[in-house]
This record gives sequence, C-alpha cells and structure tokens, in this order.
Amino acid sequence: MKIKLLGSYVSLLFLVLLVLGCGGDTKETVDTAPDKKSNLYVINVLDEKMYNECHILGSINVPFIQVKDWAQAIDKDAEIVVYCANYACTASGIGAKQLIDMGFKHVWAYESGMHDWHKNGLPSVCPVESTYLKRNNVPSDEEHDVPVISTIELKEKMIKHGFFH
Repeated sequence: MKIKLLGSYVSLLFLVLLVLGCGGDTKETVDTAPDKKSNLYVINVLDEKMYNECHILGSINVPFIQVKDWAQAIDKDAEIVVYCANYACTASGIGAKQLIDMGFKHVWAYESGMHDWHKNGLPSVCPVESTYLKRNNVPSDEEHDVPVISTIELKEKMIKHGFFH
C-alpha cells in the first residue's frame, strides 16, 4: 500500500514539474485537427491559454494530458511533430515518446519549441507576447529517447506539406 501511494505522489509531482517547466496550467481541452490534405500533424501540447497566446501557424492544440486520446483517431503512418514552449518544457519529448510507444512510426519532438520558432520570425499566430518567449532557451545536455527535429527541418517539412511557402 505504501509503495502504491508513493507512486501516486511521484506521478503527481512529475505532472506539476512538467507544467511548471512549460509555464502553464492543466486545462483539459483539445482542438480538433483541421481538414487538410497533408499527413503531417504539428501539435502544440501546451494548455489552451498558452496555445492561444502564441503557436506555430498550422499547428493544432492537443494538451499534453490528452495526447493518447487524440492519437486514437490518427493513422499510425502519419508524421507527427510535438512541440511546447521551449527547452525547459519537457512535454514535447514525453508526448513524442507516448506516441512512439503507441506504435507511431514518424514522430519527432521539436524541443526548442515555440520560443525558437518565434525568435526566428517563422510563421506563427502570436496575438499576445507570452512570457515564455522571453525566457532563456538553452538546450540541456540530456540524452533523448525520441527523434528530435530542428527549427530548419521543421520549417522545411511544413513547406513540403503545404502549410506555408
């Protein structure tokens, strides 16, 4: 019983730390994917408020805690890029790992996140200057369990799939 209770506390602590690193809350909403010709999904795993503050043009909002539910309706051969705020936010890597564990074959974590995308002046919707865009965005020395995509690679992939020119 003590071990099970400890596991619950550890899970709760993990979720709190995950959200604090991303800079948001855990509001549970999922926007449905827009109709499109592409087999590429660029998903922002932040809460709806942070997504609405600033997101990559053409991306959809799937809050981290709903990634598995969202993925149930997606073809396992789809290309999926998962992103969040910045390097400090680990939700992109964890979300990508969840998808890989579910059997998805083409998944990447965009770990430099919205911060780097916005800093490089790439197509985004940012009606509000979010606080996480002002933070220092330095990569960690951690090993990655999932494939990571760079800003340039993501931009090229999105152009190839017709998200923008």
